[in-house]
Amino acid sequence: MTKIIFKDAKITKPEDNQPEQVKKIFPYISPVREGDIVAIKIHPGEYGNTTHVRPVVVRTVVDLVIEAGGIPFVTDTTTLYKGMKLNAADLIKGAAMNGFTHASMNAPIIVADGLRGGDGKEIRINGEALESITVASAIAEADSMIVISHGKGHPASGFGGAVKHLGMGCLDRAGKIKVHEVGKPSIDPEKCIQCGDCVEVCPWGAITPPEIDHSKCCGELSCADACQQEAIIPPPDAPEKMQKRLGEAALGPIKALKGRIGYINWVYDLTPGCDCFNFSGETFVEDIGILAGSDPVAIDAATLDLINERMKPDAKSINHVWGVNPWVHIEAAEKIGCGKRKYEFGN
Repeated sequence: MTKIIFKDAKITKPEDNQPEQVKKIFPYISPVREGDIVAIKIHPGEYGNTTHVRPVVVRTVVDLVIEAGGIPFVTDTTTLYKGMKLNAADLIKGAAMNGFTHASMNAPIIVADGLRGGDGKEIRINGEALESITVASAIAEADSMIVISHGKGHPASGFGGAVKHLGMGCLDRAGKIKVHEVGKPSIDPEKCIQCGDCVEVCPWGAITPPEIDHSKCCGELSCADACQQEAIIPPPDAPEKMQKRLGEAALGPIKALKGRIGYINWVYDLTPGCDCFNFSGETFVEDIGILAGSDPVAIDAATLDLINERMKPDAKSINHVWGVNPWVHIEAAEKIGCGKRKYEFGN
């Protein structure tokens, strides 16, 4: 059974601040060997989001990697939606605006999938939905990796943690499209008023209301979120299919790095929305703390269990935040061999 290290947010002694907690858990999860080039995967948040993982946590991990003899770089990948992560130049600028710089973290930021998201390495995973997936090159070519995930809600997957960070955040643009392509929507002409909101948010020029060109569409569904008329209709089975692909895709970076990955789930500021939102909503549950382990499935299972234990009575579970069951992608990741859901807490 996988051991998960847990540091409760309710601990308030000065010597148990977050950097000190990270220092205590790092030896249990570190895959770093002398001379390793080590990817430290984060999500710096869209500009305007204020509830992402703090730079001081990342800096602590960087310094520990250096102490272990590694050569760290902090990394993220480009996105399919419009914002300050659509290309590498804007991503680095947006990260700096949120406080993630070489000076603050003691390591350079490298955008793992290149300038426009096209730099990836194909990895065979032999899943039920995906035979292969493309992992961002700088991640695939690293010697080892630490994944620092902000545990929070997500409108498409219900929850964003380690598995989602692997199965989406570590992919290049082509890989992300493979996961999302099952979501290509249609437009209801009776509801569409041709306001152009969907056209504005689509970076691919796929929409000419009331038509969507599926040869250009990536299925990312920012258009549906932007439509005030609810005229953009995803396929009814899109959420489940996307989550299954997400879980399978998580095996790509695991195989690329031969399993040499440590995971930290930073479970504070649990907002319904992802850090890709350019704002931060009200939290739906109290701060949980920091979890760490070497199995992404186990650490997410432990995180979800702790969240559900502390949900407000009327909220029932995290499933009710978006009406999406996050266990779908966790179970898909377990089924393909990313890890096991069973865990035990240890020191």
